[in-house]
Amino acid sequence: MPGTEINDKLKTAWIRQLNEDWKTANFLYFKDSMRPPSFELSHSGVALGRWKGSCYRRLSISIILINTYAWEYVQEVLYHEMAHQYVEEVLGIREDLPHGEAFRKVCQEKGIDPTATGDMQIWMEKRKNRFTVSSENHQTLEKVHKLLALAQSPNEHEAQNAMTKAHELLLRHNLSLLDTQTKWNYIYKHVGEIGRRDPAKATIGAILCKYFFVEAIWTFGYDQHRNRRGRVLEIYGTPENVDMAEYVYHYLQNVSELLWMEYKEKNKITENRHRRTFVYGLLEGFYHKLEGRVTKGEPGKLVWKGDPRLKEFYRQRNPRRIRTFSRYSRTCQDVYNSGVSQGKKLIIHKAVREGSNGEAKYLN
Repeated sequence: MPGTEINDKLKTAWIRQLNEDWKTANFLYFKDSMRPPSFELSHSGVALGRWKGSCYRRLSISIILINTYAWEYVQEVLYHEMAHQYVEEVLGIREDLPHGEAFRKVCQEKGIDPTATGDMQIWMEKRKNRFTVSSENHQTLEKVHKLLALAQSPNEHEAQNAMTKAHELLLRHNLSLLDTQTKWNYIYKHVGEIGRRDPAKATIGAILCKYFFVEAIWTFGYDQHRNRRGRVLEIYGTPENVDMAEYVYHYLQNVSELLWMEYKEKNKITENRHRRTFVYGLLEGFYHKLEGRVTKGEPGKLVWKGDPRLKEFYRQRNPRRIRTFSRYSRTCQDVYNSGVSQGKKLIIHKAVREGSNGEAKYLN
């Protein structure tokens, strides 16, 4: 963990992972046009990373950065330094300025952050500003959250109406942005823990993509403190849409567990053998509920046809990747049907998390 002593075995693992990420990025963004450099962990608290070319061919990343921040930050710095390597070794350009015209053009074409360099605190502040929702858009999110709070109503009709209004508000907001915005601030963010990609999580990703104005992909993540690799959901969109999608992701994960526990208690089930079947059915039911609401085809109803600029940003970041689907076997049809039935009645309101005493509670 950050602040703990870093042993040589862990440092070796980090070098190995940097090398693997370099190979992946070389394939995805640079068409395998570069030769691997030597990698080094620097102890600089100022420089995030550095490419030293010529006969040295050395790419260094700050060990303080690795030990302090999530691996997705480390990857951004790595890609930045790879852009320097590409300009020098493939384009054959040695610019007078470290971030000259050729470098900026490469970053723009590849969707790489050109600011991922220099002082660590300055870069983190720049990232924070990119991820910050504007005051106007923050007001929209506040209205959405108030509507979701109303969705706690015990009256099913009132609760459903509140959730519908929340989604319509987000829809109007995004349609307005498409018409009026000339400059867009798209971000991407890893959401959830690094682990296995299962059909239930894949269904949540599909829900976010189709109904919450984001793009998402399951990518490989790395927990550098545990030296653990796995899959993690990466979400793309405007800061406010990514914020809302993250909210929905955690809500659906947590409420699925809560409803499964209630189903177990009601049906006097003692084991978790059918848990995944129930959760998968629940999410499938919720997906089809949203799908039915959108495809009613009411006259004059606003329709979201997607954001081409977001899709382009997504393709820049994932030029050679395709979405895959998980197969899932149902262990019990009755449990699955019960999950589907619950999902069709599911309403997003307050996120559910575990309290300090281990009990589930709703967030204020």
